[in-house]
Amino acid sequence: MKIDQIDLAFLHLAISHNDKFDEQDLAGSELAYLGVGRTLDKLAYLKENNLIQLDGKSFRITDVAKKIYWGKDTPLQTRILRLLQVKSFEESDIAKYLIEEPQSVQEKIDEARKHGLLIFTTIKKDEKIIKICEITQEGNEFLQIQSLDPKSQLQKTLQDISNRIQNSMLDDVKIKEILEKMQKISTELD
Repeated sequence: MKIDQIDLAFLHLAISHNDKFDEQDLAGSELAYLGVGRTLDKLAYLKENNLIQLDGKSFRITDVAKKIYWGKDTPLQTRILRLLQVKSFEESDIAKYLIEEPQSVQEKIDEARKHGLLIFTTIKKDEKIIKICEITQEGNEFLQIQSLDPKSQLQKTLQDISNRIQNSMLDDVKIKEILEKMQKISTELD
């Protein structure tokens, strides 16, 4: 399922209003510009995808939706990268959207940047230069691997290690020996 910026804004509205929102909350939010038709279309899409549900006269965010960006059992780095798949954000906006401490978010952003999962770009906004976080191709690949079951994750990791070994400067006998051991492990997983 694809979540766009407007979907994210609806979900964030719910999470920031005790997991639900109503017509008044919508009217007072940044989503008021959408108009009735587009708002109804978006609400229908979110409901069809089990991201919100009708709760009397209000809409409640589902546990499925909460888990994507706000589930504490999902690592913060993963939630940051998922957020950046929707839109590039300033560091402070990431903390605001994820409802996390700015210091924790900054640490995870620095860690992800060191691993090449995201980059900073600068843009000019209101005559100021600001830094924006953007997800890299490696970050998208990381999220793809995260979505696999543990066995598939391990097999993917073994394949990546095998590729690195084959491209290394080790002698051919040593490479063959290591690859045979890795193949044995991979076979045991099947």
